[in-house]
Amino acid sequence: MNHAKYIGRVGGLAVALGVGLAVASAPGIAAADTADSSRDSSNTSQAGDSGGAASSEAGGAASSDRTDDATTQQEESAASDNGGQDSGLGADDDADSDGDSDLGDDLADELADDLDEAEEGAADVGEGTDLADPQVTDAGADEDTATDDSDDVVVASGYATQAPAESPAQAADVAIEQPAPQPAPEAPAPAVLPMALATLAGAREESERAALRSSAVAPPVIELLADPSPNVLVIGVDGTNLSRVLADLANTNFFGLIQDGTTAPASIAGHTTISNPSWTSILTGAWGEKTGVINNVFTPWTYDNWPTVFTQLEAFNSAIQTTSIANWNVISAIAGAGANPADEIIDIGQIAGDTDWLLTDDAVGDATELAIMAADPMVPNFVFSYFVGVDENGHMYGGASPQYAAAIRNVDRNLGEILQAVDAWEALTGEQWTILVVTDHGHQPQQGFGHGFQSPDETSTFVIAENPNLFAAGAINLKYQIVDVTPTVMTLFGGIPSTDSDGVSLTTLGSSDVFPVNDDEALRGALQDAIAMYGYPDIGTNIALGVRTIAATVPYIVYGLTESLTAGLQQIVDQEIFLISPLAALAIVPVRLIGNLTYVVTNVVAQIVARLTGVTGASIFPLWPPAPPSVESPLDTAQLCEGDTAAALPACGQIAV
Repeated sequence: MNHAKYIGRVGGLAVALGVGLAVASAPGIAAADTADSSRDSSNTSQAGDSGGAASSEAGGAASSDRTDDATTQQEESAASDNGGQDSGLGADDDADSDGDSDLGDDLADELADDLDEAEEGAADVGEGTDLADPQVTDAGADEDTATDDSDDVVVASGYATQAPAESPAQAADVAIEQPAPQPAPEAPAPAVLPMALATLAGAREESERAALRSSAVAPPVIELLADPSPNVLVIGVDGTNLSRVLADLANTNFFGLIQDGTTAPASIAGHTTISNPSWTSILTGAWGEKTGVINNVFTPWTYDNWPTVFTQLEAFNSAIQTTSIANWNVISAIAGAGANPADEIIDIGQIAGDTDWLLTDDAVGDATELAIMAADPMVPNFVFSYFVGVDENGHMYGGASPQYAAAIRNVDRNLGEILQAVDAWEALTGEQWTILVVTDHGHQPQQGFGHGFQSPDETSTFVIAENPNLFAAGAINLKYQIVDVTPTVMTLFGGIPSTDSDGVSLTTLGSSDVFPVNDDEALRGALQDAIAMYGYPDIGTNIALGVRTIAATVPYIVYGLTESLTAGLQQIVDQEIFLISPLAALAIVPVRLIGNLTYVVTNVVAQIVARLTGVTGASIFPLWPPAPPSVESPLDTAQLCEGDTAAALPACGQIAV
């Protein structure tokens, strides 16, 4: 089935209606200046667990230094993407199906209506005119008139864009450029028809991504940086809806990073929204349809065939220090799987009595700060940090609950402290970190299943990429996908992404950046508009993936129940209670046997359903269930905070300087 093939179309439609209500076709129309974006505008934390509010405020000041030092490089960075090509909105000309064309026709009508609404209150766009007040003129003129009259332009209020000079029938790209201060903008060129916008506005064609993968070479951007020891931090926040992050103004650190970097309000419609398949996609660069991961049962053999980012980095350059910090043992097990596991794996179990997982998330944040400050500036460093608390609260209370919002705020505060540690480390070493933030899926608003199906709330994902030398500040890019994380990491360290990868390096997608006219209300609104445009996949895909989720969940439940019962019996055995403990020991054998046999039967059915619904990597072998993930527990925070370096960390009760 072609479930994955159309994943980017929703993104393309979203940018046409949400981010680019209209696109100006004048070569001289300038994009909004993003040079003033910095973390200090939104990096003050609201509360503190280990560093407190004072810690977060100090982090905001440190973050300001990080961005201010690099603002002079923004224009060079925007122009350097894709070997010096201008940053713009990429396009694909071909439609994959008649259904896509019909959807484009509907979109064109809706876009035209939006343009009419935007006309009210507009001002002329000309020399010396502020882009915050653009003019919206009639896009319905005939082609001859549009060709001759260069004064007509279509610009949506709140967005700064530029289109090519070709006629709409010939247009292949819509570019967005940072302007030179002089001379003043040229007269605008003809308007681009709404239908062309719908077709060209960032639609992710699989053929385009395949071409990028097949032509992958050692990235010139790394050569430009000439950095022998790059540093990359990937932060995974499970089950987090970007729309809810943006809706809560308390999430200042999330939004500060969005202002400083490039953000994709992405969707994985057409792919499962179960956690393990999505995180495997993030950590390998291949969709679950290839890897064969269909549920949350950890299958170690998967990562022999589909190497993790840790394995790929270690194979490319064993000098790279790779670290994984997570509070879900499946993530820790993935980091330890394959031929070359992560150098350091810190698995943090749920803290006793921490029913909402916030303290356990704090422990992840503390360990991440320590890993950053302990990083050796003489070697390349890769750190992956994973937070499960938001997802846990989504399952317990629903995505629209106050508890879910509180869990996001808690991660936001931890994010601020991590960024503070990054800024302090950069100030001490003179080096730079690239920061990627990603989620695996969203959450249903109500209490219940949480996720696993294809509603827009569940398929909603995001990717944030921040490095002032590599990614434009305050930009939106609807071509980013979560599967691009591993190829991007490989590229940042100077490697070549695997040709088997479904993802591409984010550094090759800079031409699809678009810029709202400011990095505050317009940026927040544009992201929300893009998210709001996502919908369900076609009914066939929706039904197929729903059936797959149900079939895949049954063996997972059986597996978890078996492990829970045997673990409980083992605890009784360990207590050495007279008569009771020996009976419990005897009961373990039949309980595990029955559980394993039930797993085999249900898993065979699940794998068959998976194969029939497009999972080419599905297999009934090995038949027997794998052992549960087993990762050695790390030192506690008190032990981690011993030493001179750690003493300066907010995680250890002091503000980093």
